[in-house]
Amino acid sequence: MPDSPRASAPRLPSLTGLRFAAALLVFGVHAYSFIPVGGAAHQLGHLLLDPGDLGVSFFFVLSGFVLTWAARGPGPAPGRGLGRFWAGRVLRIYPAYVVALGLAVASKYIGDLVDPVGNRVNQVNGHNLSTSLFLVQAWFPDDVTYLGINPVAWSLSCEIAFYAAFPLLYLLLRRLAGRALAISAVALVALGLLMPAFAHAFVDPAYQRWFVYILPATRAIEFALGIVLALLVRSGAWRGPGLPVASALFAANYLIVNLLPHQVRDTSAVLATTALLIPAAATADLAGARSVWRHPVLIRLGDASYAFFLVHLTILTTGMIILGRSHDYPAWQAVPLALAFLVLSYAVAFPLHRYVELPAMRLLRRRQPRRAIPAQRAPQPSEVGVG
Repeated sequence: MPDSPRASAPRLPSLTGLRFAAALLVFGVHAYSFIPVGGAAHQLGHLLLDPGDLGVSFFFVLSGFVLTWAARGPGPAPGRGLGRFWAGRVLRIYPAYVVALGLAVASKYIGDLVDPVGNRVNQVNGHNLSTSLFLVQAWFPDDVTYLGINPVAWSLSCEIAFYAAFPLLYLLLRRLAGRALAISAVALVALGLLMPAFAHAFVDPAYQRWFVYILPATRAIEFALGIVLALLVRSGAWRGPGLPVASALFAANYLIVNLLPHQVRDTSAVLATTALLIPAAATADLAGARSVWRHPVLIRLGDASYAFFLVHLTILTTGMIILGRSHDYPAWQAVPLALAFLVLSYAVAFPLHRYVELPAMRLLRRRQPRRAIPAQRAPQPSEVGVG
């Protein structure tokens, strides 16, 4: 696909708002998992919150989309070498990640003091510390390693692998024309849906969940799909429903997820509707169409969603170890408790975003040559996507 070099492309603020929604889904499933409730509240939580793991799939597609949207010219890092591109990605995710890792280690020791027998949420040892620091934990098939010290961090292990592969994937996929891109998008969705069946047929049952849900090579399907979708939108070849219809389809899809087989439910259950929603939000921004995801509050929450993602489970687990999980909480207690953890997580996330994440990203930018600032610019990878 010919790609004329352009200094920038319009911002896509709706994607930042959608980051908050995806992070909220992930928070929801963890709140449902760690705040015990019974009766009708448990059943409602199973319907609305239990599929929240799918927010990670949304993040992976979004990450590929945004990196591609921000790329201009013949390569993924115009005006910069690949070394600078990769350094930028490391500065994007690693400083805040290390701070969150330290909080998770502290959480473990707090938990040991409060409940030395029952505190088994995360394990701190030399192996887990080294795999976590180097962000390679997702390549190990045992859950003690890939869940490690901060259990949500396995997805960052995937992201680092995606960043390493992005220049090659981008250079290969950008050669495709509109029809070939559309076929590729459909093929990638189908491939994602087939992965659980492949694992069932060819992977040891003990490792099937790791292969389907954790392994970076498998989850790269979603990242590659994001690249293809961005190329379709950028080339003007995207044909899909508008944002209201795409949002309704995603919501309906989400509500029937629990009817699907377990491995499909946790990974590819909303892949097709995610592939409709992200381009729909992008094209709504390009056309100036109405989008609730552009609301300033949602954008503010979306900006801090990476920091929120890093710390929310640590706060949830530490809080519930202190409060105790020996009994079911009635709904009138569980809901305010979950909301309190949500607010507390953002109370930690906002300073982490402002004082660690943003200064780290500015570090590389200050060393870049000054260039004319365009009237509009592409959304930077720091603004949307998981990491």
